[in-house]
Amino acid sequence: MAVQVDTLTSANGLISLLDEDERELQYYGLTQLNSVTDRFWTEISDSISKIEILYEDESFEHRKLAALVASKIYFHLGEFDDALTFALGAGDLFDLSDTSAYVQTVVNHAIDKYIELRALGDQQGVESAVDARLEAVVERMFARCFESEDYGQVVGISIEARRLDVLERALASGDTRSLLDYVQRDCVALISSIRVQAQVQELLVKVHLQFDAPDYEAVCLCLSKLNNPQKTAGILQLLVNEGETDDAKILSAYQIAFDLEANATQEFTRAVVAELLPNNEADESDEVTPIKRIKAILSGDETLKLHLEFLFRNNKTDLKILNRTCKVLDSRLSLAHSAVSFANAFMHAGTTVDTFLRDNLEWLARASSWSKFTATAALGVIHHGQIKHGMTLLQPYLPEDNTSTSPFSEGGAFFAYGLIHACHGSDRVLKYLQDALVTYQGQNVEILHHGACLGLGAAGMGSGSEDIAQALMNVLYADSAVSGEAAAIGLGLVMMGTKNEGALSDMLQYAKETEHEKIIRALSVGMGLVMFGRKQEADEFIAKVIEEEDPLLRLAAVHAITMAYCGTGDNSAIRKLLHLAVSDVKDDVRRAAVTGLGFILLRSPEQVPRMVQLLSQSYNPHVRVGAAVALGIACAGTGSKAAIEILEPMLKDAVDFVVEGASIALAFILIQQNEVFEPKIAEVRKRFAEILDTKHGEGVSKFGAAISQGIIDAGGRNVTIGLTTSDKQLNAPACAGMLLFLQFWYWFPLAHFLTLSFKPTALIAINKDLKTPNIEVTCASRKALYSYPPELEQAVLQAPTKVATAVLSTTAKARRSTKKAADETDAEPGTQKKPAGDNGEKMDTDSSSNNAKEQAADEGSMDVDDLSADSKAQKKNRKPVSETSFTVTNLSRVLPYQEKYIKWSATSRYVPIKQGRASGVLLVKDTTPDVPEDLIASMLQDRPGDDDEDAADADELQPPEPFEYPFDSDRA
Repeated sequence: MAVQVDTLTSANGLISLLDEDERELQYYGLTQLNSVTDRFWTEISDSISKIEILYEDESFEHRKLAALVASKIYFHLGEFDDALTFALGAGDLFDLSDTSAYVQTVVNHAIDKYIELRALGDQQGVESAVDARLEAVVERMFARCFESEDYGQVVGISIEARRLDVLERALASGDTRSLLDYVQRDCVALISSIRVQAQVQELLVKVHLQFDAPDYEAVCLCLSKLNNPQKTAGILQLLVNEGETDDAKILSAYQIAFDLEANATQEFTRAVVAELLPNNEADESDEVTPIKRIKAILSGDETLKLHLEFLFRNNKTDLKILNRTCKVLDSRLSLAHSAVSFANAFMHAGTTVDTFLRDNLEWLARASSWSKFTATAALGVIHHGQIKHGMTLLQPYLPEDNTSTSPFSEGGAFFAYGLIHACHGSDRVLKYLQDALVTYQGQNVEILHHGACLGLGAAGMGSGSEDIAQALMNVLYADSAVSGEAAAIGLGLVMMGTKNEGALSDMLQYAKETEHEKIIRALSVGMGLVMFGRKQEADEFIAKVIEEEDPLLRLAAVHAITMAYCGTGDNSAIRKLLHLAVSDVKDDVRRAAVTGLGFILLRSPEQVPRMVQLLSQSYNPHVRVGAAVALGIACAGTGSKAAIEILEPMLKDAVDFVVEGASIALAFILIQQNEVFEPKIAEVRKRFAEILDTKHGEGVSKFGAAISQGIIDAGGRNVTIGLTTSDKQLNAPACAGMLLFLQFWYWFPLAHFLTLSFKPTALIAINKDLKTPNIEVTCASRKALYSYPPELEQAVLQAPTKVATAVLSTTAKARRSTKKAADETDAEPGTQKKPAGDNGEKMDTDSSSNNAKEQAADEGSMDVDDLSADSKAQKKNRKPVSETSFTVTNLSRVLPYQEKYIKWSATSRYVPIKQGRASGVLLVKDTTPDVPEDLIASMLQDRPGDDDEDAADADELQPPEPFEYPFDSDRA
């Protein structure tokens, strides 16, 4: 019978069997149709109603077979909902083990439908009404995955479907530790519901603690997401107590503290420190205890100190690039002066090196008004993290005796003070900046308040302090465009990620009342920051403002979507942004919507070039520049060739701000790349220089090229754009800094916030005393791929050479004829003519030169042969040089794409506590503690006394002393 089916040319005969009265013939017809559906589904589809009638006839014994045939027909017709409905009616006849396209498609659709229904019920807070047959299919799918040990698929589906019981079973059935790591690293961040995310984190903590030796680092990371400082402090205290007999426990506690400082909010780390206080010894004691060290780590002091050491020690800034840019730009223009200030600040971010400023005092003195504010605030970027001496460095610029004499430089100093303490503001720093909001009054008070509000927002980022928020609201309610703008941004930074209903309500209400566009625009950014990471919890607010008539309030919806779903890759958020990008009537909204795609997809940079390729060719220049910046954000530091291919033509765009955006995006992508790893970087650097050299070029284009030169060499060429941490967690301060940097479109000083996005790329290994031992690890790759770019070569001026006098051919011929006649006259008859050389006369120039050339060629050829032979002999005897690996020392640069090649030697004295990571701050255990350690001396240590024999050498290693800007305090 099978042979007859294979030879069929039409299914009409089989279809006609469905009209028979006998059930056996109908069953036979369905059986045969089921086997030929893939070939004759077009014919069978015309009689689909007959098959449906058989399925609906409850007296028909084989109605499940009718459902299966109908399901296959609807599958071929592309009606997947109907195909799923009839597949569910087929019951056991729907074989999940079948690998055909039909089964795979219907199963996937069933899972999507199940997830959709479960998510809908979760949003409504009720038990979802799911068809029992659909749930049975999903359960059978789970069972099949468990049988095949495909636990990764079970984990993914169970999380999306809110089936934590299945997730717990999968974690227990497979390789639990690796699955726990997979869920924490790759799954948790993509959960759109904060409530479900918290439930998953709680389950991870529960499973972790079931081990005899729990991974306390992972547990504390989960607890930080759950905002549970009490349990976190308890674990740290437990490890310290156990560390009395085991140094590894103390090192683990230190490593956890460093990771929490990098991944958790300032509010959480402060709460952990507060919980540690009751268990601490007397704070006034000079004895250094593990608890005191943990508190110093959580406050950020130790991390900042290590980063400062690394950045100062390895500073490779090429001052020739800065000097050249400063020379070609007209510093009398505020735009050009600010561009050089930003370039210098970015190049020296965190290095504490101000050599360029000292060498260009005349240029610096030309700053006026807000360019003076920008130049002073740049000190905060250069000295970012130097919290110990921040006040001393800025003392010359801060107001004295509560009296303002130069408001622009003083306001910039307040901002700089906040940037130095960004994300690590102590109570003293926050109180100083908060007092500045009420202490100073007068004609130019709004400029001082502008700097103080921005500084307060930077220092108190994520603290959630109600007192600071109220102080900023008071400045906002003064309704000054200058100070109100900064207060709105500062308020968003302080309340970042808290979803504080009171603050949101006040901000939205005031945005509708005020008439200052600067304030409304800043409030839209601030409200977006308050919604950072809130995902679905932000949907209600987004729906409220996205329909507003005021485009600046719709801008708040864009920023809220961008920040709430940052790094999640959420499809619904992407759809909303794409809809706004192509339909909104306001260019600012469209540009921000396209830019937001880069934030949402920053964990999937490979998807962005394909998504924005058409947008990059839009007729609207605002959409084009948004596409460029989105590429730069998502592909930052990756060297993505697809992104570069899209951006390169945009450097020649007819619109100046598109060129500016493309330049900045390319700088983001190519940061820390060299010509060996990415040859395109040479062309990009050359193009930046050409834009700056264009005599009548657009100022905006030159501004973009100048700051792009600073970004591409940021932090002395030792930092990258780090929107995620070393543990692949979202870096909230970096994302906020990037969003605020992009607001330079409206207000240049906000560009300084980019320093929050810079992440040092370093291997920093420290021992139990938090000192840096001399350690070497191996990088199993070519050294040239990771070396610093060469410095800019200056053109060497050559001395003028004497040009030979031109001699006509007729003149030379006449001279030769005259000389020949004279020689014949002087010769006597019967005697032999002497060569000209014998009587000292000069020989013919041509012949002598030819002979000389021939002789030199002969001699030269001999020399070359001999040299070639010697070279061959030397090469033969030379030992082969290994190009497949090289040594990396402690406190050295390790690039993100270099980490996978870093190997710790099995015979190394030091062993890292945290495996699987090769950059950032790593605690190492000394396997031979009885042997004296070789420690790396700090270059940033206090100056030695006169009796120190190494005083002279140590003085050379110190960073430059602070100096006072040559600003005229009498003029603004």
